Amino acid sequence: MNLLFINKFFWRKGGSESVYFDEMSLLKSRGHRILPFSMQDPRNLPTEYSRYFVSHIDYERAGAIQKLRAAGRIIYSLEARRRMARLLREQAIDIAHFHIFQHQISPSVFGPLRQAGIPLVLTLHDLKPLCPNYLMYTQGRVCEACKGRRFYNCVRYRCTKGSRAASLVNMVEMYLHHALGYYRQVDRYIAVSRFYRDKMIEYGFPESQITYIPNFVDTQRFAFSGKDAGYGIYIGRLSAEKGLKTLLDACEKVPEIPMKIVGTGPMEQELKAEAERRRLAQITFCGYKTGKELTELLSAASFSVLPSEWYENCPMSALESLSTGTPVIGAESGGIPELIAHGKDGFHFPPGDAEALADRMRRLWTSQEKRVAMGRAGSEKIRADFTAERHYEQLQALYASLAPEHRQQGT
Repeated sequence: MNLLFINKFFWRKGGSESVYFDEMSLLKSRGHRILPFSMQDPRNLPTEYSRYFVSHIDYERAGAIQKLRAAGRIIYSLEARRRMARLLREQAIDIAHFHIFQHQISPSVFGPLRQAGIPLVLTLHDLKPLCPNYLMYTQGRVCEACKGRRFYNCVRYRCTKGSRAASLVNMVEMYLHHALGYYRQVDRYIAVSRFYRDKMIEYGFPESQITYIPNFVDTQRFAFSGKDAGYGIYIGRLSAEKGLKTLLDACEKVPEIPMKIVGTGPMEQELKAEAERRRLAQITFCGYKTGKELTELLSAASFSVLPSEWYENCPMSALESLSTGTPVIGAESGGIPELIAHGKDGFHFPPGDAEALADRMRRLWTSQEKRVAMGRAGSEKIRADFTAERHYEQLQALYASLAPEHRQQGT
């Protein structure tokens, strides 16, 4: 099949981009032809299809005039529509598979694709079809105030970066995109967590429009190690919704446990200063890590912690931890609990509850035998349910169901 893969970034910016690139590589290895559609950026990986990419925009660094132009692009990008139309004139496409595309590309590209009769698939990396700021998290808490299309609450609570102007743009975007039926035009959503599938249905999307296909792990790279170097680890973005202040509070209660924090983000300096102020000498900030260095850090950890306080989806850090045999302590938030069998390959704890988190950390720290047993159970689970082979089978079945002959039969 000729598969068009749409994502606004064409470099490994974060976890969703890793899923995007890994999925493309998996499909290409099975004989499919993959064509990317993205945004121009000096950090992009090389591709012969970059001539179709939309022009670069950096919303963080844009000046006043650029921001006015950018606001229009968020709502409807004429450039993206033109470039998509050109690609479709010059390339044969069977399926268009969207990942994260809003703002820099926008749903304006749906028009040419629908006119060409190409099925649309959208992987839900976040909750953007339901929430203007995509997180369902604002002012330090989970928020569903926009349920029932009450998107004006985005402006009321300044949900987009604390800015009323930016929140206004996202409010208009949501009202217009839903009024024009863009999100109803998607033939099939891929929910990588059961929680996101259920949330979409709760907000009014038909169950038949949503298919559950979880992320997958490279089980050769993240092989079971059996190592235990005596430390806990957090891997991810250093931002408020990730629950890192709760992690610091928990670390204060168990000073005997070394903790490595891996990643960067807007809270990095604040967290470092807070750890120093509290004299949490057992915490090491490791910065951004990737490749072999990241794998080795994760494989040697005694356990990993996912303290997120927003509706986390299907975090790769949890899957990769389990794959290496590292038990996971995860907050009961979003899709995290469905990945961890409480007491078997890790522990759950209530989000924001530092006392409960410290208790779970202590229980694992004091029993290496328990850690080894949990690690082995987690690794076996990944090799049964989250492999590349299983992911490909599920994805291929979804694509086949959207082929023209099936669509005409209404299946």
